[in-house]
Amino acid sequence: MRERCKDIVPPAGNCTHGTGHDGPRPIGPYVAALCLATVAWLAAGSALAQAPGAKPRSSLGVAVVALKSPYAGYKTDTVGAPVISYEGRKFHFRGGSFGYTLFDNASTEVSLLASPYMMRFKHNDSDDLRLRQLSNRSFSAMAGVAVRHNATWGIVQGNVQAEVSGHGGGIAADAKYAYPLPTGRVTLMPGIGATYAGSALNDYYFGVSSAEAGRSGLAAYRAGSGVSPYFDLTAVMPLGPHWTAAASLRRTVLSNAVKDSPMTAGDHMDSAALSLSYGF
Repeated sequence: MRERCKDIVPPAGNCTHGTGHDGPRPIGPYVAALCLATVAWLAAGSALAQAPGAKPRSSLGVAVVALKSPYAGYKTDTVGAPVISYEGRKFHFRGGSFGYTLFDNASTEVSLLASPYMMRFKHNDSDDLRLRQLSNRSFSAMAGVAVRHNATWGIVQGNVQAEVSGHGGGIAADAKYAYPLPTGRVTLMPGIGATYAGSALNDYYFGVSSAEAGRSGLAAYRAGSGVSPYFDLTAVMPLGPHWTAAASLRRTVLSNAVKDSPMTAGDHMDSAALSLSYGF
């Protein structure tokens, strides 16, 4: 069964509720999640734009990210976020994901992966009065395997993970192809890919139970599995032996399972980011 923070009365424990929108609007949890996802993609683009065969470097930096949420009543936000990557002999940390390398040579890396599922809903962060009657949805923990292959014809990467935090289970997967295009000092990295979310994950984050429907006026909805294609463009410019500037744009087309949910508005998500990082 799906586990959600219950109803409108704040229970003791992890699921707490805000006090409304009488003051300045805080950065919503969904915005924080998408910000982390965008920074992870930005850091990955910077790493993949290095010379062929070069190992990713550890780095520290800062990014400014603009995000559009699929949830109704959520506004586009612009926030700052750290960019942190660590590359050890076996362990690595990339944009919120921990990995343990099982195999690595000049062109291919296979890793065990543990990461948060970049989704969260908190009803007090929505301006839609109906969504403010729904239960909160928490981050999920995922674990699985990731593969990355670098060749002269481009870069292919993908992962398959299972939900392990007790939110009903489910599978998520991502596959992407990108091709670095050196243009003087700047390397452009166009990419295309798709994410898959199983019905258990989609229903946890975008489903509306009969009890929620009764108190909110929204239609009850049980979400199925779905595939969301996306395309992005990253530009990376070295500013010396250690400093790197990067900029990225991404559009994700929502799957029908998400788009048809009464919790969402629109048919896509957009994000953009600028970053400056120091590699070592």
